[in-house]
Amino acid sequence: MQSPFVSRLHTNYCASDDEIPELKELLVQPRLRLAKLDGEILALRQKLDGLVDERESLETYIQSHKALMSPIRRIPLDLLEQIFIACLPAHRNCVMSAQEAPVLLGRICSSWRTLSLSAPRLWSRLHIVLPPPDHESLSRDRDIFAAKTAQRLEVASTWLGRTGNCPLSISVERDFHMNHLDLPEDLLELLIPYASRWQHLSLVLPPSGFERLSRLSENDVPLLMSLSMSSAPIMDPAYTWTPAGILFAPNLSSFEFAGSGIIPSALPLRWNTLTELSLRVSSWNLNSGLTCEMALDILARCHALRSCQLLIQEISESQVLPTNPIVPCSFLRAFELQCYKTPLRTTEYLLNHFSHLALEEFSLYGSHTWEDCQDVQGITSALLRLTCLRSIVLQVGLSSKLALGNFLRGLPSTIKCLKLMNATEWNILDVLNDEALQIFEASPLVCPALQEFTIADAQGITDEALLHFIVSRSPTLRLVDITFSRERQVDILLSLHQFIEAGLEISLSYLPRKPAYPQFSPWQGLPDAPSYW
Repeated sequence: MQSPFVSRLHTNYCASDDEIPELKELLVQPRLRLAKLDGEILALRQKLDGLVDERESLETYIQSHKALMSPIRRIPLDLLEQIFIACLPAHRNCVMSAQEAPVLLGRICSSWRTLSLSAPRLWSRLHIVLPPPDHESLSRDRDIFAAKTAQRLEVASTWLGRTGNCPLSISVERDFHMNHLDLPEDLLELLIPYASRWQHLSLVLPPSGFERLSRLSENDVPLLMSLSMSSAPIMDPAYTWTPAGILFAPNLSSFEFAGSGIIPSALPLRWNTLTELSLRVSSWNLNSGLTCEMALDILARCHALRSCQLLIQEISESQVLPTNPIVPCSFLRAFELQCYKTPLRTTEYLLNHFSHLALEEFSLYGSHTWEDCQDVQGITSALLRLTCLRSIVLQVGLSSKLALGNFLRGLPSTIKCLKLMNATEWNILDVLNDEALQIFEASPLVCPALQEFTIADAQGITDEALLHFIVSRSPTLRLVDITFSRERQVDILLSLHQFIEAGLEISLSYLPRKPAYPQFSPWQGLPDAPSYW
């Protein structure tokens, strides 16, 4: 559209009095055309809106009828129930949360809710977390704890009421700092009527809870296969509790105890049928801790043991160790040892008293550096005899790079999985640093078959050093999992893109600031619970 004012458009030009009538005349036809177009657009828009409404109505009609033919609705109920069961977590019990099955499944539709509530196997696993006290008002702990616990137990009672006659897997978790609060009688009164159906039971209890359990006999728990009992250490050396027939359950094959107040070797277990054993007996009472001699005596009774975790009292440097009989452990495949002050000497002593050993996994934990850890030849000599060993976890206060290097170079060449952890913040020296990674790059190669490499609390390792290590060991590495107790310095994932594309799994976690107090979580005590420390 031509205009005599084209040169003046989009400028700051102000029309003169003589030009104004000309401008008004110039706009008469364009304004008429604009009004006509607006009318046409409005008509088309109204027609389009009508078409859209008609389309949405047809779409709703079609979809509502297609739903009647939906494959998920045509699945037989018994098969749908199996799908529901497959939605349950495979590695732990179910939590009281609408974020996951089975509770979530009942909130999809009424038919799914009906099916989920009528499927006992969906509810046969339960994890109960007792709420923590109110840290801000400790004087009101008991009242708040009682109210919150009553609410949790009401849900647990409803849950267990849906289990029919299914064998049960139940775990109870609570904070150790709650030991000043007695376990509510209602909890055990809720659980004990189901004792005949207990198959897997894990309890974190105060002493009063253990006393109540001790009244059960082996006949009360005919299905019990695994039992785990934990409590905060009792500092009163006069306190003991006597476990009764529940430990002699006919099908019990897995037993775990963490706490104090017992003599491990006196437990009335069917030792010869155990396949899994974990004893972490705190030695506030020196008569109740687990010594090397007691450990060997216990292992000599466990002819079918495949997995073992032991917390051993430290061996003093001046202590003369007795000559115990050699213990055959032909079925033992996984061995975890905790010894706070003398981990290397203890490990060497125990491994040298095992025969027919075909260990595949070995873990060693020790928190203090009081022991002279420079000489690691004894333990590496013992480990070299384990020709099937493929996995090592090490959390020991080795006091220097030299000691760590000697240990790593002395490991069997069969090692495929290695996890290194800083002992604790009590260590003055942090040997898990860049120099530690350089040990793996020297020739001959340390752990030449290494496929999985994990470091926890890698505060002293830089991102650049980690990148260099991964590249140097890339021919065999399949998984790298590093947890840093610091912020990220350099993003190395872009430099590792080609290795990730080739199949390398890598997880780098940089820990955020944690809250002052743990937050309540129904996942507390489970492997995938949120971390607050």
